[in-house]
Amino acid sequence: MIRRRFPARNVRRGFTLIEAIATIVVLAIIGSIASLLILNAVDGYTDAATTAQLHIEASTAMDRIVRELRKVPLDSGAAGVAPDINDVTPTSITWGANGELSLSGNKLQLTTSGPPLGDLLDDVSAFTVQTYDEDNAALGATLTGAACDPIRRIELDLTLQRSGVTTSLRTKLFVRSTMSGGGT
Repeated sequence: MIRRRFPARNVRRGFTLIEAIATIVVLAIIGSIASLLILNAVDGYTDAATTAQLHIEASTAMDRIVRELRKVPLDSGAAGVAPDINDVTPTSITWGANGELSLSGNKLQLTTSGPPLGDLLDDVSAFTVQTYDEDNAALGATLTGAACDPIRRIELDLTLQRSGVTTSLRTKLFVRSTMSGGGT
């Protein structure tokens, strides 16, 4: 019997070690780029959500503060038209019998004649109060007693910071009781 010999074929049955390592390296590079893109997107979303939350909290607090300060009554003991504001410092203002807005640590506190509010806002990194007279000229940073009589406008600057995200709000308001035709 004659045996036939088949020519030897170069049959590849798998990958070489170099091909497998090269594939793993390429997949690792693609995976690291994809993970960086996903991580940046998550960080962006987190920052945007924190910014939105801070802005909502600051806006709500500022609305409440503006409402209370606009209701400051006239000082019945003053010689002319004057708001019933007792003291103003760069970080606080007191009015009437027991109205007070002040920064204590990183908390903004509001006290009114109504139910106690306590801490109105947390994570406050800066809060300033500036007052202005009828001609919109800035008054002193610290006012007490009769020195508060010329106050007609109040400017409030509020900055919140949380998780590395900062948002600021500024408003300027008129004390309604001192406006022409105003009163209690």
